[in-house]
Amino acid sequence: MHPHCFFLALFALLVSLVSATTTSNVPGTWKPIDGIDLNATEIREWAVSEYNKNATNKLVFEKLISSEITFVSGTLYLLVVAAKDESLLNPTRNYKASVHDRDGASRELIAFFKIEAVENNN
Repeated sequence: MHPHCFFLALFALLVSLVSATTTSNVPGTWKPIDGIDLNATEIREWAVSEYNKNATNKLVFEKLISSEITFVSGTLYLLVVAAKDESLLNPTRNYKASVHDRDGASRELIAFFKIEAVENNN
């Protein structure tokens, strides 16, 4: 085998290894949750319920808008959910929730807040 063919084959192998590692579960890399993730289904409703424990205005979960996941000391979920204030006739609002689900430890609601609508001034 010619030396340049060997290096070309080695380079092709390295490129395929690098691309394989960048598309897998690299810690700290956010990626969308595709399809139905039963754990994410439970977590989205849990996040709204956990928020309601300390809130004066209780929310009712309506639907999941988007979800992303990363792996850092467990599983970290970033969710956008649609929920409605159960005591008001206000329309449904979107909320962003961040949930840390650690193996062998209790689940933690890191953040939960309303996403304000952005006005379009065109």
